[in-house]
Amino acid sequence: MNQSVKQAVLWTGLVLAPMAWFASLEANFALASFACSGHGKSMLFLVSGAAFGLAVASGLLAWTQRNFHKRLAVSGAVVSILFSIVIVAQAIPNVMLGGCE
Repeated sequence: MNQSVKQAVLWTGLVLAPMAWFASLEANFALASFACSGHGKSMLFLVSGAAFGLAVASGLLAWTQRNFHKRLAVSGAVVSILFSIVIVAQAIPNVMLGGCE
């Protein structure tokens, strides 16, 4: 891999988890009325699961570049772990509450 590809992979690993969290947050707000109207909460679970998967993949992507730039790779992995926790924390109300609460 050349230098610019490694940098692109590293930066993708650093910013993908926050972007996945933000997309999940916005999608959950947009789909709240859909869940409330009786169509079920499966879409909310799907969005949270996809965001969690992207956040974990982001951390793994950043971690693979630790030989190239250690501090940035570790930072990307830590950011991904933290945003994965936030995504799970935001999914808890979808599990515990009804669609309209």
